[in-house]
Amino acid sequence: MKRRIVSIVTLLIIIVAVIIAVFPILFTFSNSFMPAEEINSRYSASIDETNSDDFISHNIHFVRFGIIPEQPTVSQYENLIFRSPQYLRMFWNSVLLVVPVLIGQLILAPMAAYGIENIKWKGKEAIYFTYIIVMLMPTQILLVPNFIVAGWLGIRESYLAIILPALFHPLGVFLTRQQLKNFPKEVMEAAALDGANSWTTYHKIVRPNLSSVVAALVVLLFADNWNIVDQAVVFIKDFYSQPLSVYLGTAVTDAPGMFFAVSVFFMLPAILVFLMGEEHLTEGISLSSVKA
Repeated sequence: MKRRIVSIVTLLIIIVAVIIAVFPILFTFSNSFMPAEEINSRYSASIDETNSDDFISHNIHFVRFGIIPEQPTVSQYENLIFRSPQYLRMFWNSVLLVVPVLIGQLILAPMAAYGIENIKWKGKEAIYFTYIIVMLMPTQILLVPNFIVAGWLGIRESYLAIILPALFHPLGVFLTRQQLKNFPKEVMEAAALDGANSWTTYHKIVRPNLSSVVAALVVLLFADNWNIVDQAVVFIKDFYSQPLSVYLGTAVTDAPGMFFAVSVFFMLPAILVFLMGEEHLTEGISLSSVKA
């Protein structure tokens, strides 16, 4: 009986946690089908005395949350796609930032992890420990040294100032090395006995068996770099070169009538990447956490 009660309580806690996690997505998606007038009536700080739908008391406009639109329409999406080209441009700005980071990380991280795990050198653990320390630091702490180095390289106010540090983010090396610790050493020793050098062993044997952790990296790195704000604010000064993640913060005041459509437009790529890599994400992280 006690075990059943524990199971029911655990299930209820999980259901509540899922509702709390999913509610913002459902709320944003459903509100994206509201007309601009209804959004202003529900959520705007401005007061319209002529609008009877506005909930006003003592000259204060109260928010009226709602899930189901009173007059469903796709006008937000029409305005976003056909009348607001700057949003599409900023979407592609985000793509231009994320794609090079993903490609570079998928090339460099497995190679670096393979070298740290297999090369016999006394200082490698110190370097790896430094990697872990950097990975645990908040991004804001690293902005100052990145800003200084970007000045030395002459790449301030360019995408390279954001892409180059992201290419060498320690997360990919950490996850890949954790999985390599479980890789059978006998296989690599047998390859060496057959005359394979380190590069051949990595390219023909090790790398093809890292597909799960690589897929997990794609999901994690995409979410991390798709949502960048601080780096873009510091390094990118041109308004039309900003990623969509930065402009999303000002869309509430600049374009309240289609803010929810912009939010849906922004989160769809991350959701699609997660859904495509969900199985690999779980497998990759679990493999990285298992000790040999």
